[in-house]
Amino acid sequence: MPYSFDEVREAIRQPLQEIRASLREVPRVAKPRDEGVFEMVLHPSFLARSYYPYKLLRAVGLRDIGSKERIITPRATTDARYAGKPHATASLFVAGTDTSLARFADVLSQERRPLGIERQVMEIETIRWVDHEEKLKGDFPEGDHLAFEVALHAGADADDILVAFQRYAKSQGATADVSRKIRVGGLTFVPVFGSSAQIRSLADFTFLRVARLMPVLRTAIPNMVRTTVPGATFKLPIAAPLHPSERAAIFDGGLGTTDLAAWATEITYPETAATAGSLLLHGSEVTSSFLFGRPGRSPSNMPYMGVDHFRVLAPSSGKDPDLFDVLLRIKQTLETGRYRFANFSLGPHMPIDDDEVHTWTATLDQLCATYDIVATVAVGNDGIHEGANRIQPPGDMVNAIAVGACDSPGARWRRAPYSCVGPGRSPGFVKPDGVAFGGSDQEPFEVYSPILSGVSGVQGTSYAAPLALRTAAGIAATTTHSLTATGIKALLIHHAESAPRLKRSEVGWGRFPEDVASILECGPGSATVIFNASLAKGEYRRCPVPFPDVALNGPVHIRATFCLNAHTDPEHAINYTRTGIGVVFRPRLGVGEDDSAEFFGISSQYKATEHRMRTAAHKWETVLHRDRKFEPPIAIAGPVFDVEYHARAESRSVPATSAPDADFALVVTVTAPAVPNLYDLIRQKYPVLLPVGLRVDVDLDV
Repeated sequence: MPYSFDEVREAIRQPLQEIRASLREVPRVAKPRDEGVFEMVLHPSFLARSYYPYKLLRAVGLRDIGSKERIITPRATTDARYAGKPHATASLFVAGTDTSLARFADVLSQERRPLGIERQVMEIETIRWVDHEEKLKGDFPEGDHLAFEVALHAGADADDILVAFQRYAKSQGATADVSRKIRVGGLTFVPVFGSSAQIRSLADFTFLRVARLMPVLRTAIPNMVRTTVPGATFKLPIAAPLHPSERAAIFDGGLGTTDLAAWATEITYPETAATAGSLLLHGSEVTSSFLFGRPGRSPSNMPYMGVDHFRVLAPSSGKDPDLFDVLLRIKQTLETGRYRFANFSLGPHMPIDDDEVHTWTATLDQLCATYDIVATVAVGNDGIHEGANRIQPPGDMVNAIAVGACDSPGARWRRAPYSCVGPGRSPGFVKPDGVAFGGSDQEPFEVYSPILSGVSGVQGTSYAAPLALRTAAGIAATTTHSLTATGIKALLIHHAESAPRLKRSEVGWGRFPEDVASILECGPGSATVIFNASLAKGEYRRCPVPFPDVALNGPVHIRATFCLNAHTDPEHAINYTRTGIGVVFRPRLGVGEDDSAEFFGISSQYKATEHRMRTAAHKWETVLHRDRKFEPPIAIAGPVFDVEYHARAESRSVPATSAPDADFALVVTVTAPAVPNLYDLIRQKYPVLLPVGLRVDVDLDV
């Protein structure tokens, strides 16, 4: 233990008195249930879910309502190597009345107390009142009629807090539009209208977590250049989509033309009936990118599946509560459960925040997890703006594929300068997940533009994202095997072209392929196996790596990719995912050796110098990916991956028996260049493995 009980008592006694004094100063109308909210900052040694201080909170009548990450330099450490250095730790948002705080003070003053409670007190670094200025994010310009977005600590059982906030806002001259509220987990997001001074006064409301100026939507900003491509032509195909029973949902600015009617249907809303040419250009070109790829440039220009294009944008987007309106339209559509593929080349124009999960991210993550949706998200085009070039919401989703842009489809490529960069929040550290060609000044992205009736040269992550979704749709459309969204995501990441010379924060796991055949075919001396599985409550699962019963001459490469479908707790930004997996690699189980070897170590996800990295954070990541080379005389015989289920909820440890089943996918490729018939040898040994079949009459070279 870094501190004794007496040391912690001495450190937090005065802050506790200040918290009680601050709570008494808050007007009763601004503290529903007579409760205040303060932060309980844990020592960095106690980040694991098993250290959650539930005994202490329950004993004194306090309750935690969320958490976030803080970087602190603790007063003492248990390892001298880390003394005086900054560390990431958890800061819990704790709610309680003055009576509860008095009980807390009594516990500190007692000479004898239960051992469990005493130990949890000793895990505390400090406590502090949440000052109202800390709740205000970004700039607050002058003006009387501004739009803001507010996040409240108010879950499904907290309608009284929402009503109290609406009344308090009215008393301060502001308007909280609760009809447009979006509730996700323990948070409720509400658009609020008023002056900056009025919003500042709302920060005294104890359950207000964050308030910021309403950001504009990215697609309403014409910051990408469109050029003509002399001599480029494209003849629309006459064939129906390859997979007519499946349709993708694209949410954008509209089509505005019937040129794509054979493959795409436009759905509008009364609020989006009025439109603008720039929105229609963007929306129709995004849809065209998904349907046909790059005219004459992609390996195939056939439409893999049809599109329902939802015109969710209007010319006023970003100038009013439309940021909420657009998300509500998307939410309503995806909750029908009709769509397994979706693209988002739009979102709030702002970099992600480590402290807070944005409304868009929280909402869409839960929808993708619930309805098994393959979603691609453009990460934004502010890569050249240093300080504001981090990926933009909802590009930090853990259940979607965040797509950046590279500058060339050729062998020599790198991140396009405009493409936003990572890292993402942990979990979800490796962002973007990967890149696809998005165009550059030297090589524009050629797209068929229905509005212009010709081929245009464009740039942007808006086009890279649907191009990546097109590859995902091609996997589903050309195979007879039904793959989950997690399985398709794993295949894309597994086959991403890595670039060791490039930073992972810029290109993620690499460049996604455009050629579906390159994903579905096994080259000489290699075999790829896909596992789609579910971990039941409290279960372990063994995934054998396909390996022949012959001596292999020369090196062996094993590439493995795990993807996990995770439910989330948006109010706990530091412990966002509820589900994790622990993976143990056993390279020699086939010869009776039960030893284990590191495969997905921390270094495979994080930089060793990353000071924000938390020791066990990687086991909560939804993607694990690595390629390892085994040289003789290291023996590889009957290798397996053993997968263990980890569960948590609202930052605390929960029994696996009370957690939902965890759906995951594992893609493994074994490559032995010295054994060209490796695929056949593996098929002979594992007759249970079924080759992925192609649909009748599919020609992947068309």
